[in-house]
Amino acid sequence: VTLVGIRTLDNPTNLKNGAAYRLTIKQDATGGRTLTFGTAYKFAGGVDPAITTAASAVDVLSCASDGTSMFCTILQDVK
Repeated sequence: VTLVGIRTLDNPTNLKNGAAYRLTIKQDATGGRTLTFGTAYKFAGGVDPAITTAASAVDVLSCASDGTSMFCTILQDVK
């Protein structure tokens, strides 16, 4: 997904237990966009990450699901 504004990643539907999901999050050429995560997205320490906001930055979100929640890690500023 390429962000062209401030966005929210809503809770997904139809999650599969044991499934893996990967999202590539890109900033547009302007940058400065933020992303808020729905409550189904779980991160280490219970703290949602702040995505990289530089113009054209790329972050990769990798998640595993238990059918209800998405347990995620993020690779930031991938070049």
